Amino acid sequence: MITFEFYGKSHGEGYGGKISGLPEGASFSVAYVNEQLKLRKSGVGRSGRQQYDDIVSFVGFESDTVTVSGDLEFFVPNHSIEIRPEITALRSGHIDLVGQARYGQSVRELNEQASARSSVCYVVLGAICKQLLASKNISTYHYVEKIGGIASRNRYRFGVSEREEHFALLHCPCRYATNLMLDKITAVAQTGNSLGGTVAVGATGVEMGIGEALPYSERLDAVISANLMGIPSVKGITFGIGEKYAGLTGIECADKLKLENGKIVYGTDNCGGIVAGITNGRDILCHLTVKPVPTVKGVETVDNVTKRTVIQHYERADTCVVPNVGVIADNILAYVLLNQLLKQGKF
Repeated sequence: MITFEFYGKSHGEGYGGKISGLPEGASFSVAYVNEQLKLRKSGVGRSGRQQYDDIVSFVGFESDTVTVSGDLEFFVPNHSIEIRPEITALRSGHIDLVGQARYGQSVRELNEQASARSSVCYVVLGAICKQLLASKNISTYHYVEKIGGIASRNRYRFGVSEREEHFALLHCPCRYATNLMLDKITAVAQTGNSLGGTVAVGATGVEMGIGEALPYSERLDAVISANLMGIPSVKGITFGIGEKYAGLTGIECADKLKLENGKIVYGTDNCGGIVAGITNGRDILCHLTVKPVPTVKGVETVDNVTKRTVIQHYERADTCVVPNVGVIADNILAYVLLNQLLKQGKF
């Protein structure tokens, strides 16, 4: 079973951690981990802080190839190291007020600890897991379905959509929608506002029978949900056809079973690859609702010191992080799947 301990602050020295339970003797490429870290930061609609690449180092290793032998320690340095002033004009969408109620710390300190920048640690973990899963022909992926109300018109095709030139811009399989999204992000950025959307996260190559039925909290879709819902800005998750289930009858939405090479398999995948907490052999597919970044200009709030109505605090912020949430979720899904395979002795 994989366990981990992460540490760091948004504007401190950097982020690091210790990962335990990875398969002994397994090897992975540091360069690939750095590629995923770069993907986490890249894209249109990101703040100026994202111009510097994150580079990970693993304690005791200097070459590109790391072979697991016991606990694995890593560190990702920050490029922006500074002491920032206290925040008093509270932001309702951040940890500002609720964090004080829970932990009693200053708003600035809470933001340093709860920053979405901590996701670098999860990407490091996931990028390792993605490489190990590849040895079992299992791949995780993501793609943007909607940004700012603009939806993709094309269906995503694994291994094909990624090769389209426009895909790198916003991770959307539709060139037409991508262009409209880019225009909207650019326009909204000029006003100090932000945009949300939906991103799909999936896995292919996972055999039938991975997961648990009981207890409910250990069902694979429950574990996936718990991990992906923890990503900052994620406010909802559905599997398969998701909300469409609400408007269908049981007959209409039932997945079809068929005989294939002497085995009974799922011929359709409305359920998103998981039934009763266990994989059905088809692609795992879930959809994440990503809220707009809450650091925006012009929202009224209450000042924490004067108790007067003021405009909420604003500082350097992203306009749209939907594709980047997809990268983080893609990597976290890889961790969840590898961990489950290890638990079942399948790896």
